[in-house]
Amino acid sequence: MPRAVDVRYVPRCRIPTRRITRRINRGGRVKKLVLVVSVLALAVSACQAASEQLTEQILEQQDGVSDVEFDADTGQVSLETDEGSISIGGGEVPSGFAVPFPDGYAVASVFDTDADAAVSVTYPSDRYDELVTFYDDWTSGQSGEWNRAANTFDSADGQTIRATSWNGDGTQLGVTDCPSFTSDDEYQVCVTAAVEK
Repeated sequence: MPRAVDVRYVPRCRIPTRRITRRINRGGRVKKLVLVVSVLALAVSACQAASEQLTEQILEQQDGVSDVEFDADTGQVSLETDEGSISIGGGEVPSGFAVPFPDGYAVASVFDTDADAAVSVTYPSDRYDELVTFYDDWTSGQSGEWNRAANTFDSADGQTIRATSWNGDGTQLGVTDCPSFTSDDEYQVCVTAAVEK
């Protein structure tokens, strides 16, 4: 059971740490940790120094977590758990990862354990159709049956969001329009692949 974490608001940033720590203490450990690291990385990139200490405190107090590394300049958080490694805000695609990524990506996150791995990368917003075609071709050349789904919906800011996903043979893959937190473009294309080992 994780130790208690200071649940006061971080000065000037108004990060609801009480809500974050409640969510941390529920659910599956590693998958929940990925979500927590993602939320905290975004909070840190918005609030920098005020929340860096809180981020490290929360992560270091989780069962099975060791070797937390945090880069306040980039917002990248890397840590080792007893089940594998996690990197949010950067990292490298694991060697031998089963899903290819066309050139020109930026790594957003990496989750790698003995049982499975997941990688999220981003591309400029004008590459959506090219990426969907690439993964249509790639999945059609793979063994087993692949299910494909495509959807569009309107976001609260009026942006049309496209999402295409493939699921087959222990692999889930998605190409989606997503908000950009690091570039001048309002939206970018996110490609996420999760593979059972």
